[in-house]
Amino acid sequence: MKTSTATRPVASPGPRRRPESGGYARGDEVRNRILLAAIELFGEQGFASASTRAIAARAGVNPPALQYYFHTKDRLRQACGQYLADRIKDHLSEPMARAAIVLEAGDRSAVPRALWDLLDTVIDHSSSEAEIPGWTQFLAQAAAEVSDTSLAVIHRDAVEPLFHTLAALTALAWGRSADDEAARLNALMLLAQARSFGIHRQGALVMMGWPDFAAGRLDAAKRSLKFQALSALANPPPA
Repeated sequence: MKTSTATRPVASPGPRRRPESGGYARGDEVRNRILLAAIELFGEQGFASASTRAIAARAGVNPPALQYYFHTKDRLRQACGQYLADRIKDHLSEPMARAAIVLEAGDRSAVPRALWDLLDTVIDHSSSEAEIPGWTQFLAQAAAEVSDTSLAVIHRDAVEPLFHTLAALTALAWGRSADDEAARLNALMLLAQARSFGIHRQGALVMMGWPDFAAGRLDAAKRSLKFQALSALANPPPA
């Protein structure tokens, strides 16, 4: 999961119009096929090099369909960012809701489980491309292009709420205020480690000499991160 701090204004992906035939269900299916194809090709080739014609071909639609649903190539890229942000939020919705209950109740004893449930979900989602092929490459390409605003959408809608929740859980465990700087730094470090399973996955695999995260390797990585995360909760730095 990329944690860019980009704050540029993000233009709307544009209105979604009902397809002339096939109804909403058909329109959503075609729109999603275009988004998945665009995420994959933008990741493989970069925004400038990936042509709308190639995206249309991979999605199995005619090129005018891209203009119909997204108007411009730039709005298509922004819609890709929103699509990824929505998927991340969907995956995190249950552990985020449980964490909110813990925070509202001020239940310090429940913090370790709530915090690990969030990280565990992030790792499971970040370590696989089965649902959205090429999404980590898309994020890597977006991070390399200073004009890309899709990361701002992902950061605003998905990463920032996660960061604040991790920081608040840490602060609760330490008996400190939610804006405690050390707690926020701890949340930042946890997110940085979680990126080893997503956008930095290939680098992590190379450094470990692993071909992938199968055969128990992902579980071993989880155990290591869980140990570090829970140890930090139990041993707060000096105030």
